[in-house]
Amino acid sequence: MSNDWAWAELGALAVFIGYGITRPGQQDPDGVPMLRAGDIADGRIRAADPMLISRDVDGANPQTRLRLGDVVVVLVGRVGEAASITGEHEGWNAARSVAVVRCAAPALAEWLRVWLTAPAARAWCVAHASGSAQATLGLAKLRRLPVPMPPLGVQDRLLRTVKTIEARIETNERIAQTAVALADAHFAVATADRRTWPQLRFKDVVQARTGAAAKPAEFVPEGAGTAWATPADVMRSPLSYLDQTAERVAEDAGGDYGVCPPDTVLVAPKAGEVQTAVNRIPVVAGRGVLAVRPHGPHDVWWLLHEIRSRSGELSALGQGTAGRELSARAFLNAAVSWPPAEVRDRFVRLAALLHARALTAVGENRSLRLLLAESLRREVPAPRPAGSGRASENLAEAFNLKPGGGAVRVPR
Repeated sequence: MSNDWAWAELGALAVFIGYGITRPGQQDPDGVPMLRAGDIADGRIRAADPMLISRDVDGANPQTRLRLGDVVVVLVGRVGEAASITGEHEGWNAARSVAVVRCAAPALAEWLRVWLTAPAARAWCVAHASGSAQATLGLAKLRRLPVPMPPLGVQDRLLRTVKTIEARIETNERIAQTAVALADAHFAVATADRRTWPQLRFKDVVQARTGAAAKPAEFVPEGAGTAWATPADVMRSPLSYLDQTAERVAEDAGGDYGVCPPDTVLVAPKAGEVQTAVNRIPVVAGRGVLAVRPHGPHDVWWLLHEIRSRSGELSALGQGTAGRELSARAFLNAAVSWPPAEVRDRFVRLAALLHARALTAVGENRSLRLLLAESLRREVPAPRPAGSGRASENLAEAFNLKPGGGAVRVPR
């Protein structure tokens, strides 16, 4: 690959690199959203439940107030995960677990975001992170991240490839969201006669257990151990399916609780609503996750939509801070109208088709992300020392940078 590529350290390319707020204080209902590490996944921001910080705290941290085009990088946990700030999240602030990288040239910012999704960049971040229980990438190390600077033609081709794949991923997500919304609508029609159905308790028709697995004591690599499902994993599942989690636990970490088999409805409560996801892989439910399985093996889609349709009502059963603790006992004692088998079966036949279409889209997206990673692996050379490759003055040509425009480093 070539010598036509130049390499530079990230700190020499950005006009600002800093981490976010160290003391956010208490949740403020009228405050400013704060982006956390858990809100960044798969190159996207999925902040279903952002923390709101006071305007005073936000005002005291103006440098990390997010701007259009900023690149945000996870520093704790899934180190190196990155996303670009769009208009949807402009004006938010960032947490201590997130680095904000700001560039003068929009094209450079977009390339940085693409590079950070490449396997080589993620591997570099993991290799330079510290900590055993939870990986942490220091800001000084992040500034030293080698960034490949491609010739202009190569840059354009790679960005077109990435944008084409990402556009298809977004289309698939809309397809899946629409399929789930249609299933919700059909469920509303199917339950129009619920007042005539037997009035039971959830304990009569489902099994439920509250997750008890503590945070993993040590890092378990992908492919080893069992997926560990946290409330954040459930809440970050916009399509009602959970096929991956941020962390994994050792095989025996579930203890007496054990592993939740696929097609368990995982419930994560928060103030005003509950979020649900059906796991497609075996998981160990972490603290704060309620795992629910119907007695009838074919009733999972009915159960999912029953809980979704009563999200606000069931959230009232939550206890603790912001109602985030929903006990199995409270859930099992809640009333439910449970229809005859023929009513459930009729709905499930239709819902299964809609969820199958959604899952096809989700599966295609998984393949597209692998394709994107492999494309970047093949196209982008392995990290080299900064300054190797093309002469540094050619970077200005590739990214319209002003000669001599060095980075302004703000120590944090």
